[in-house]
Amino acid sequence: MQRALQPVRESAMAECFPFRRNWLAASVAAGALGFSAVAGLALAADEPAPRLPSGVPDFSSNNMGWASDGIEFFPVPGEKFVPITSDPAHPYCGNRILPKCGNQNLPPIGDTANPILQPWAAAEMKRTNAAILGGKEAFEAMGRCWPGGVPGMMLFTAEPAYFLQTPKEVTILYSRGPNIRHVYMNVPHSKNPAPSWLGESVGHYEGDELVIDTIGLNDKTFIDFYHTPHTTQLHVVERYKLINGGKRMQGIATIEDPGAFTTKWSALHYYIKHDLPIADSESICAENNDANYFNADQAPIPQTKTPDF
Repeated sequence: MQRALQPVRESAMAECFPFRRNWLAASVAAGALGFSAVAGLALAADEPAPRLPSGVPDFSSNNMGWASDGIEFFPVPGEKFVPITSDPAHPYCGNRILPKCGNQNLPPIGDTANPILQPWAAAEMKRTNAAILGGKEAFEAMGRCWPGGVPGMMLFTAEPAYFLQTPKEVTILYSRGPNIRHVYMNVPHSKNPAPSWLGESVGHYEGDELVIDTIGLNDKTFIDFYHTPHTTQLHVVERYKLINGGKRMQGIATIEDPGAFTTKWSALHYYIKHDLPIADSESICAENNDANYFNADQAPIPQTKTPDF
C-alpha cells in the first residue's frame, strides 16, 4: 500500500504561527528525522484513491472541487531547502483562527533570511515588508481579483477549483474566475512560449500522481502569500495526489528559477474535497469587491479597457 504525507492535525496551524522556527532549524529537523515535526506532518498509510475507468486517478468525478487548506506552503519532509514562511519577529495570523491569536489580525511578513533567496529578491521582499509594517495593505492576488500565477494559485483558498480530465487535456477552473488553466497531456512544451499569467502547462500521470510542468510565466505574480518575487525563468513542476481515500488532495510544487533563487526547492500543500457542483460555485470576484470602506491603500481591481480579439 502506498504511503502519503498526512497532516497530523487540521489546517488551523497553517494560518497562525505555522513555522515558529528559522530555516536552519527546519532543515535540520527534516534532514535528521525524515519528516518535519515542525510542520506537523507524518508518514501514514493511505487508503486507495478513486480512479477513472482508464485507470488514472480521479480528480474530477461527481461534480466536486478542491479548496486550498490554508494559505501557506509547508516544507517537504526530507528536503534541505524550505519555502518562505513568516518572519519569526512578525508571525502571521489570519481570519481562520483569530481567537487563537488574541483576535489580532497580523499581516504576512516574509522571512527574508531564507537562503533560497537571491540578494535582489530578499531586498525586494524587505521593501515590501517595510511598506506593510508601515501601514500599507498587503497585496493579495485572490482578494484583489488578479491571477495568482503558478504556483501562487495553489494557495487560493475558500472557493474550490475543479479538475476536468480528458485524455488530451486537464482543465483547471477556479471558482473565483475567470482563471482557467489548460494542461495539455503527453505533449512537449513549445519551443519559446510567450510569457503569460498562467504560463504554458503540459502534463502526464505517474502512478497515483498528476504531474504538471509549467514554463512561460511572466514576472507579474508572486510565488506565495509572502510576496516572494520571481523572474520569467521560473519553472514549476506540480505533483497532485489523492489521499485519505480521495477525501483530500496533496500537492507538491518543485520550483526552479535561477534568476530569483539560489537553488531548486520544493513546497507542500493540502486541499479539501468540496461536494459542491461547479454550477453552484462560480464567484465573479470583481463584482462588488472594490468598495474600500476602511480607506486602505489597496491595489486596484483589474479592468479590461481594450478588446483582446
